[in-house]
Order: sequence, then C-alpha cells, then structure tokens
Amino acid sequence: MSSGQNPEQAKGFTIAQVARLTGLSEYTLRYYEKVGLIDPVDRDDSSGHRRYDDDGLARIDALARLRAVGLGIEEMRVLMHSRGHSPETVDTKIALLAAHRNRLGQEISSLRARKRFVDNRIAYWQAILAGDKAMAARLTAEGDALSKHFG
Repeated sequence: MSSGQNPEQAKGFTIAQVARLTGLSEYTLRYYEKVGLIDPVDRDDSSGHRRYDDDGLARIDALARLRAVGLGIEEMRVLMHSRGHSPETVDTKIALLAAHRNRLGQEISSLRARKRFVDNRIAYWQAILAGDKAMAARLTAEGDALSKHFG
C-alpha cells in the first residue's frame, strides 16, 4: 500500500466510488457485471460489498466511453472481448467502430432533415402571422417535400 492510500482504498473502489468516477449508475454497473461486460467483481471479505481494482475501473471507464458514443451492449461486448492488438482483434475493432460511425452519419443526416422541417414550420407560422399567404403556400410545399426525407 502506498503511503498516500488509506486502508479502505487499498481494498479497491466501492461501487459508489466507481459510479462517481465513471458516470455510470450503480444499477448499470451491476447490470454490466450480470451480462458479462464486467468480469465478476471481488467482494470485501467482511462486508461482501463489491471492490473494484484499478484494472476493473479502467475497463468500466472504457465501457462508459463506448456507451457515451452510443454503442449498444452487444457491440460493447464484442469490443471488450477483442482484447489485445493482434491483427484479428484490431480488424474486429475497426470494423465494428466503422459500422457505428456509418450509423452515426445516418443519424446526423436524419437529424439535419428533421431540423430543416422544424425550421420550415417556424417560417410557415411566421408567414401566417404576417398574413403572407404566398409565402405560407410556398413553405407548405417545401415542408411536404422535406417531410419525405425523414418519414
């Protein structure tokens, strides 16, 4: 134990500490352990409470990042089981992340289309307030065309 560590910290991190450090809830940490994303966590001999070591914390931090970018449980499972830097595991990681990047690109395009439609509706209602029937009719036609991109 280093001189800067207290005896409790030497036993590892509690679930509350890991939750605070990673931004994942205690429920999520327990769930990740249950579904095998996290290896079984050692328990304190006296209390039976989970105690996470530095390696476990690093793995959980990696999971928190993967979750933050929108990866699902199965995708995280594949990445977490593709440990190491062999060509096969690296190829697996690249393929999975490239597929996710493509999905994100599609989501971004969809969000942009939806935003254009909302902008159109705002302009439409502004034209209605201004009594500009010609503009409102033009915006209705544009809105109809825009809505086909996210329908």
